[in-house]
Amino acid sequence: MNISRNKWWIFIFIIIAAAIVLTLLAAPSNNKLLAGSTFGKSPNGYGAWYQYMIEQGVKIERWQKPFLELKDSENKISFIKIVPPQITQSHQLSNTENKWIKEGNTMVVLGTNAPATAASFKSTQSYKNLDIKIATTLRKKSPKNSILEDDYGAIVWQENIGEGKIIYAVTPYLAANAYQSNPDNYQFLAQLVNHNSLILVDEYLHGYKDQEVINKESQTKQNNVLSYLSQTVWLPITIQIIILVIIAVVFKLRRFGQPTLIKKTQIDNSQAYIQALAGVLEKAECSDFVIKTITKDEKSQLQHSLGLSKGNISDGILLSEWGQATGKDSKQLEQLLGLADSNSRLNYAQLVKWVQKWQQFRQ
Repeated sequence: MNISRNKWWIFIFIIIAAAIVLTLLAAPSNNKLLAGSTFGKSPNGYGAWYQYMIEQGVKIERWQKPFLELKDSENKISFIKIVPPQITQSHQLSNTENKWIKEGNTMVVLGTNAPATAASFKSTQSYKNLDIKIATTLRKKSPKNSILEDDYGAIVWQENIGEGKIIYAVTPYLAANAYQSNPDNYQFLAQLVNHNSLILVDEYLHGYKDQEVINKESQTKQNNVLSYLSQTVWLPITIQIIILVIIAVVFKLRRFGQPTLIKKTQIDNSQAYIQALAGVLEKAECSDFVIKTITKDEKSQLQHSLGLSKGNISDGILLSEWGQATGKDSKQLEQLLGLADSNSRLNYAQLVKWVQKWQQFRQ
């Protein structure tokens, strides 16, 4: 299928446009990252729970730096990570996190990996004197220290690490704004974290950063453009455009250097005429005409080689002169010349043999 160059470029443009649109749609937006943030006012935010904790007189702060910048402190800290649904949170701790927990601190991770079960999506779980609403079918099978569970597995559990512990919950919405009408959820989360002198809520995870962190990252971006692009949607877009351009070059939609002109084939009109005439004569079976024409030409060349006049001379004179000049028997030459006078018609094979004899005779 032949496609013009203009149509090819339209096709490439459509592919690039589609890739950009899909990349933008698939990229995580700020609204999605607000899920679980204490700045969020939507049902999946934690603004109401954060205000609830302040009203209880608890010392709670928003942490807007990387976890690595969490300095060692004499006071024990409860660090809360409310993981947005589009971010996968595994149970694997980094060496820094593991060391920090061993020192007697507490980490709470709301929204962690767990398999789906046959449990009802919405359920009410009892914990001491609290009725806690849960909206998920995820459950952890057989944890060591379960805090909140039902027949399908654990919803909240903890793991002791050194002098500290880490608490996991399968849902990131344990105390979200959606549960303002059910304060038991807020009180339950407060009990999980309110046993240390300071509570920190990870807002760096949701894209909120201190000015100091912003300045450091801005400097890094200026020094490394690729690092900057890797944090935006433009890196995959750029890679896709480069791949499409390479494909275009491979398929010769764009050549490098000056275009090469195609030389036109020179047609030999005489040869074309001869070949066309030979085809007509072959179909008409006019071998006698071919014999007479070739004989006339061969006879003229023979006369010229013997030094005779160019005019038409008789075969007898030509045979006599040729015999005297060469000293050979002229019988073969007489047979070749006599075929033209007999008006004989030869088939293709016989005609070829007759022409070959003339060639042999001249040699």
